Amino acid sequence: MIRKFILFAFLISLSACGVSYPKGDITGSLEALVKKECGADCRAYIVGKSLYLDMPLEGLTSKDQSKVSDAIKKMQNAVMAVTRVTLSSDSDIKYMVVSAFSPEKSVSFRILQNIEDVKSYLYMRISRGDYESRNLLEIEGPEITSVLLEDKHDITDSEYVGRMVVSQINMAARTNPFLGALISMLQLRYSDVKDGILYMTASGTMDDRVKEFAQNMIIEETKKYVEKYSLDFTSVTIRSNRGEYILDIDLADQSTET
Repeated sequence: MIRKFILFAFLISLSACGVSYPKGDITGSLEALVKKECGADCRAYIVGKSLYLDMPLEGLTSKDQSKVSDAIKKMQNAVMAVTRVTLSSDSDIKYMVVSAFSPEKSVSFRILQNIEDVKSYLYMRISRGDYESRNLLEIEGPEITSVLLEDKHDITDSEYVGRMVVSQINMAARTNPFLGALISMLQLRYSDVKDGILYMTASGTMDDRVKEFAQNMIIEETKKYVEKYSLDFTSVTIRSNRGEYILDIDLADQSTET
């Protein structure tokens, strides 16, 4: 789903010449564009080099599939608008975050994008497959949605890669029944990156079988993305939502302390 409308946004942006959206009014321009093209109200914010777009959408949790489809289409169009505005601006935006959420904030869909990835694909520095492997989608329920909407901060490279690792694992669970059965026991969520350590939380249970599987998958995904973005994570620590220790993974020797 994500790849189709992002790639379409690229084609639109290719025809753009000069600065169409000056950085001094990029949030106002973006809000007006989303209102015009999506028929939806939104709020845009800039924090450092991070651009946020918050969009309350009716229909995200509807039992009527046509309403759900309409809400998803509006979210897709909003992502295209943010991508186009960012690429046609003289701003130094590096990360964009589009959050579509139900008005009662019971569910949210967040799409994060590294603008340098977009440019690298446009200028053929990375392949289509490589670009598509960098999709970052987060789906949250009521306990986290409100917190994320309030938390506007300048996203760091380390945070982006940490969220990417968790997102890729969670997306794999949604498309592979076997993975889903195991990862649903973990319910992984990005927490923080400090001193080269990636912290995750797990709200589910983790027996020895799940620990072994989780370790192998986390090592593979973390190493893949730190290499893509030239970062250096030394280890991964997983704790429960209550802060209790669950698992430490040493990325240097791929060993685990339990």
